[in-house]
Amino acid sequence: MPYRSLAEMFLSQVRRYGDRVLYRFARDGQWESYTWNEAGRQVREIGLGLLALEAGKGQRVAIFSANRVEWSLIDWANICVGALTVPIYASSSPAQVSDIVDHSGAAVLFVESADRLAKLDVRSSPIRSLKKIVVIDPAGAPPLSALEGQVISLAALRELGRRYGETHDDLFERVAGSLGPDDYLTIIYTSGTTGEPKGVLTCHRHYLFMIDAVSADLYSTDQDVNLQFLPFAHSFGRLEHFIVVAKGYTCGFARSMETIAKDLLIVQPTLLFSVPRIYENAYSRIRARAAASGRLRKELFRFSLAVGKRVSACQREGKRMSFGLRVARRIAHRLVYAKVHAAFGGRLRLAVSGGAPLAPEIAEFFHALGILILEGYGLTETSTVSHVNRADRYRFGTVGLPLDGVECRIGGDGEILLRGPNTFEGYYRDPEATAEAIDQEGWLHTGDIGEIDGEGFLRITDRKKDLIVTSGGKKVAPQIIENLLKSDPLFSQVMVIGDRKRHLMALVTLNQEQIREWGKGEGIEFRSAEEMASHPRVHAVVKERIRRKNKTLAPFETVRGFRILAHEFSVERGELTPTLKVRRQIVMERYRDLIENVTHREGWRFRPRRISLGLSLSPCNRGLGRGSCGLRSGGCGIFMV
Repeated sequence: MPYRSLAEMFLSQVRRYGDRVLYRFARDGQWESYTWNEAGRQVREIGLGLLALEAGKGQRVAIFSANRVEWSLIDWANICVGALTVPIYASSSPAQVSDIVDHSGAAVLFVESADRLAKLDVRSSPIRSLKKIVVIDPAGAPPLSALEGQVISLAALRELGRRYGETHDDLFERVAGSLGPDDYLTIIYTSGTTGEPKGVLTCHRHYLFMIDAVSADLYSTDQDVNLQFLPFAHSFGRLEHFIVVAKGYTCGFARSMETIAKDLLIVQPTLLFSVPRIYENAYSRIRARAAASGRLRKELFRFSLAVGKRVSACQREGKRMSFGLRVARRIAHRLVYAKVHAAFGGRLRLAVSGGAPLAPEIAEFFHALGILILEGYGLTETSTVSHVNRADRYRFGTVGLPLDGVECRIGGDGEILLRGPNTFEGYYRDPEATAEAIDQEGWLHTGDIGEIDGEGFLRITDRKKDLIVTSGGKKVAPQIIENLLKSDPLFSQVMVIGDRKRHLMALVTLNQEQIREWGKGEGIEFRSAEEMASHPRVHAVVKERIRRKNKTLAPFETVRGFRILAHEFSVERGELTPTLKVRRQIVMERYRDLIENVTHREGWRFRPRRISLGLSLSPCNRGLGRGSCGLRSGGCGIFMV
């Protein structure tokens, strides 16, 4: 990059693009926009306001808010005055907010709303020690007397900045210009899937390298449009936010995770950066609608998908398509592909997936429909990315090749080791954890297990801490099995369990739309999710689908028991991270009794074709011996395959 800091990059791009639209966002039901000049003006006012509060270079400034345009403006203001942004997930509990504020030593806390501020523990010492709390949207809640004089609105901070700028004419520009590549940029706290969150400290140079490397591998221009919905508190969402400015995109803000499907139609992105869950949901919806359509449409979908798979094979193998295949492809596009593309806004040129493994079946499915999803890999500790598939060189089921300048090797125990200029500075105020993560040769120990093929493509098999070791000593990577099962449209979420057990079992949530459609064909009408999860016919079809998938697995990898949950894992209950990854330990603890009801029966001999027996939740009579066993209670179902 031709810049010494991200601050210099932002201000340079503002001068370059001026009155072009930078951000699009919804407010009070109407879509509005900010130009680069308007964004630059607000960033300057916020930045000067922070300088007036003595929250400039080296100070930590936390942001506790869902994605919104103000989040971006505050972050750029922090960057330009040398303050370190400390993002906090909007789903964080008051205790988690207090812990991060305390650990980071934040001087200022930006809070999305007065209502959200009212839910924090304002009596805790970390909150009370803040210089200021800035409420982005102050409407909707009374002022907090416990923090009187400490709380101001974002509008008031901007007004303070304007007044401060009148007596400090070029201070903002001088501070921004003084920043260099080795100055600290941000502290991003890990999502805590495998333990307590740690603050990952990075400098400007880490993300300058990252922007340069990703730009070289993912072709884009200032004519591209993205839909921003990945949380800014996650490194993937934060990198997308930086790339928007670096490449000159127009960025549309999704109103929420629930409105993404509608927002795609409004923003019409050409680029989509997402976690696998969004693609998984789209895959399930497309498959469900195709299955629920009439006979003619079903046949057209099957024809189009078959044509797409042949086209995909030609493209991946570098072969030329025959005339007949080209004609069939045009027909399939008109009949089917165009409708799928329209659901993504009609202009999608390239999709990127990261944050968790994407099932190869889903990537292949979308490629057959004319949408290329490039999967990448990285950690917060690698400034987001270390590997990515390229548009001209990709392999489904892998996370691609390393970025130029990044080294990768596999350790003796299968762990992925990384080294390069994107490796973080260290864990904030935690030198012991830093020394544990980075060895003396500079290799970052990722905690992920993987393998590198002959051409250098990296395949992730699982998290080192998530590997299941059965009582027979076999090591099983649960994510591979989970992705295999999730490729069936009946399943929404799957978590495989079996550490130190003879057999594996799975917690399963259902694609309720798909199950309801299946039920109509079977003459069954479900009145609730609980009824759906406990219905014996649903158990039978789930059992059969798992049995089919088991045929492709080694005997020690097969799933022998399952538990159908009435409701999906959720962020609100702490079962998912804000980027929709399962917090395995929390889920296992929450459903401990249900898991044990299945695994305690692991000594049985399982014969898939036996008739299931409805039983109570009392301990099972081992005299029933060799049959399959179904347990139903409280709107849930346990079943042995």
